[in-house]
Amino acid sequence: MILSLLVVAVFVQEAEVTASVDRTQIRVGEELTLTVRARTRSADVVEIMLPPLNGFAIVGSRDMTEVAINGASGSTRTTVRELQLRAQQAGALLIGPVRARQGVSVVATDPILVTVDSAADRTALTLSPLARSLLESTPAPVSRRADRVALTMLVPSDTVYTGQQVDLIAAAWIPRELNQRMRRPPLLTLVTPEGVWAYPPATSSGVALSRQVGGRWIDLFIAHEVVFPLAAGRLIIPPASVEYALPVTFSFFSREERYTLRSDSIAITILPLRPINPATNVVGEGLSLDLQVDPAATRVGEPVDASITINGVGNVALWPEPSLRWPTGFRVYPAQTEVRLAPQAGRIAGSKTFHYLAVPDSTGNFKLAEVRYPYFNATSGRYERATATPKAFAVRASGPAARLGRMAPGAACAAAHRMAGVAPPGQGGGARDCRRDRRGRAHAPRSTRARVPRLAREPRLRSVRARRRRSRAGVARRRC
Repeated sequence: MILSLLVVAVFVQEAEVTASVDRTQIRVGEELTLTVRARTRSADVVEIMLPPLNGFAIVGSRDMTEVAINGASGSTRTTVRELQLRAQQAGALLIGPVRARQGVSVVATDPILVTVDSAADRTALTLSPLARSLLESTPAPVSRRADRVALTMLVPSDTVYTGQQVDLIAAAWIPRELNQRMRRPPLLTLVTPEGVWAYPPATSSGVALSRQVGGRWIDLFIAHEVVFPLAAGRLIIPPASVEYALPVTFSFFSREERYTLRSDSIAITILPLRPINPATNVVGEGLSLDLQVDPAATRVGEPVDASITINGVGNVALWPEPSLRWPTGFRVYPAQTEVRLAPQAGRIAGSKTFHYLAVPDSTGNFKLAEVRYPYFNATSGRYERATATPKAFAVRASGPAARLGRMAPGAACAAAHRMAGVAPPGQGGGARDCRRDRRGRAHAPRSTRARVPRLAREPRLRSVRARRRRSRAGVARRRC
């Protein structure tokens, strides 16, 4: 399949905002990449606001910022957000306008249309164990008439901790006789409550579950959304709605009557986390840390790539950055942050990786200290801690002069001869070819010293302070 690229761009003042997908036609279960890029010459931060992604599931994301210096024209700041989306239902799926806010200005791109090829509806197959258990254990709504549709809002518990996952499920109970008369599936709508971090809702395009109630079969259509409360208090879940249409007669050309139902709202109590020292608002389960440093040996002035990855169950997107204690003499620059979602049994889980670029300014053997990451386990109700073992790495001096400075006088003399392209003493030359100064240091003869690189004639650095001074300002070359 030939990959197609659709790009939508909006210019406002000095900002340029684009939204693009790498594929506009996929199959159910396949993935595409949504890239949002905001470029501006202003110092104001650009906030990217994503639209509802109905029909898609976010499986990964990456955020990064680039700054380019353009000389007299100033600097250009580019903010990039990439989302890995997996199609969950067939049809023409619309990715709504992506909005960007800079200061008081808000702009929006045009929507993007993605065609998902028809395939077997996988909603019932991918129904999470938690949602399935909740739907199977919930009593069927009581209705005076057996031919009426009912709508209910379901939550696993009415009391949760701050930052704990809450599953919101809107279930439309439709008698099978009515479902067979419908020309199109019902449309369910969930309203995201305020004060939560919400993941895009998923809506079934077919029957998610069937139950037998009172000797009759009931088909359930659902809309499912996962939210994480951000503050303690009382959380009100707004009513959900369902829209459907039924033909007046059994004729194919019969007109349809449209119906709309709304559920009741639900109140949930959000408990605060118990205080702890040091304070943390991280909520998760089974968290682990993975600290990596590459390479394990480097030179002064050469960068080192380091990363710390958090794995586990919880609100991956909001996990804060662990605190890394770098040794003295390192310049550390934060790099990109990567988020990868991998739900486990219906619970939000995955990994979040923080990348760094560190530049050493001095030589020696260093160690990146143990990393500790405390978090609250809402299932057990107690605080736990994830740790990463220390990482050791070595930093050597840069350039050939440092290697010569650590050699014995005879070896340094021979190396200087080889770098000059002449035979060392004992190999075509004589003992007089190697001269010594007042301190007993070996040098190449005067006739060959002109061909010896200046770095090869640097004196040996004798202290850590001298090494650091050399890395900052350069070593003054001393004549042999």
